[in-house]
Amino acid sequence: MTVPAAPLSRPIETVLVTAVLAVSALLLWKLAGVLLLLFSAIVFAAALSAVADGLRKFAPMAPPLAVGLAAALFFGILAAVIALFGWRILAQYDEIVGKVRDGVHGLMGFMRAQGWGRALIERASGAGVSDATDTLAPLLGSLLTGTARYATYALIVVACSVFLALDPDRYRQGVLVLFPPKQRELASEFLRRAAMVLKLWLVSRLIVMVALGVLVSIGLTVLGIDGAVTLGLTGGLLTFIPYIGALMAAVPAVLVALTVSPQLALMTALMFWGCHFIEGTFITPFVQDKSVDLPPVLTIFSTLAFTVVFGPSGVLLASPLVLMIIVAIRIFYLERRLGLAAPSLSEDAPRWVFWRHKASPSGGAFPTGPR
Repeated sequence: MTVPAAPLSRPIETVLVTAVLAVSALLLWKLAGVLLLLFSAIVFAAALSAVADGLRKFAPMAPPLAVGLAAALFFGILAAVIALFGWRILAQYDEIVGKVRDGVHGLMGFMRAQGWGRALIERASGAGVSDATDTLAPLLGSLLTGTARYATYALIVVACSVFLALDPDRYRQGVLVLFPPKQRELASEFLRRAAMVLKLWLVSRLIVMVALGVLVSIGLTVLGIDGAVTLGLTGGLLTFIPYIGALMAAVPAVLVALTVSPQLALMTALMFWGCHFIEGTFITPFVQDKSVDLPPVLTIFSTLAFTVVFGPSGVLLASPLVLMIIVAIRIFYLERRLGLAAPSLSEDAPRWVFWRHKASPSGGAFPTGPR
C-alpha cells in the first residue's frame, strides 16, 4: 500500500512562492529593455491600426489590406521626405551643432563675467558641468544622427508592429490564455480599452506634432534663425514627449539665436512660448479626447520616473505607459472592485475619431473596433 505524499508545509510553500516571485521579478528587470521594445512595437501597431481604420472608413476593404496600405503610406511619406530633404536636413544639423557649441561657449563666457555665474560654475565643476562645452556637441550629434544599434532596434520594432497590426486577434488570444477563464472577459475588455486609448493618444499627438512643427518653423523663419525648418522639424518631433519635449526643442534654437544676440535668443524663447500657448489653448483641446488628457504634474513626474527606470527610452514611452497603467487601475480596481461606471466615448469624442463605443455584454461601454 502506497502512502500518498504529504503536502508541503506552509512555511516551505511560502519560501517557494517567494523564490519564484523573486526570480520572476529579477528576470523581468533584466528583460526590461526587451519589454520596452515590445511595448514600442505595440504603440506603433496601434498607430498603423488607427490609420487603417481611417482608410476603411473612406474605402471598405479587408483589415489586412488596410494595414498594408497604412504601412505603405507611412514608409512612402518617410522615403519621400528623406529623398527630398534628407541631405539638406543632415547638413543643417551639422551646422546647428556647430552653432549650439558656439552658443554654449558664449553662455559660459557670459556667466564667467558675472559674480553669480562664476560661483555657479565653481559649484558645478565637481559634477563636470564646466566641461559641457566639450561634450554637448558630440552628445547632440549622437542624438540627432542616431546609431546603428538604435536603427536595428527600430527595424525590429517596425517589423513586429506590422505583424501585430496584421493579425491582432492571434496575439490577443495568446495573451488571454494566460488568464484564468473567469478573468478572461475582464482582460479582453482591458485590451480593447487599451488599444482605443493608444489610438486616441497617438493620433492626437501626431496632429499636435505637425501643427507645432509648422508653427515653430514659421516663427524661426520670421526671426531669421539659421536652420529654421530643421529646428522646427526637431521641435515637432520632440512634441511627442508632452511638456518636457517642448523644453528640449527650445534649447538648441535659443542657443543658435544666442550666437547672434541675447535679444534674438530672448525673442526665440518667447516665440516658442507663444507657439506652445497656441498649441495648449486651441489645438490640443480640439483634437485630444478627455480619456487621454494626462495632468501636467503626472506627465512630468512619470517621465522622470520612467527615465530613471528605463533610461532615455523611458522619456519617449512614459505617457503611453502611464495611460496603460491608468486604464488597468480603472478597469481592474475602480470598475471591478468599486463598481464605478465605465466611461463612454460618444458626443465628446473628437471629430477625427473613427471608432465608437457600444455597450459590452457586461453592461460597460467598451470599444468594439472600427465600424
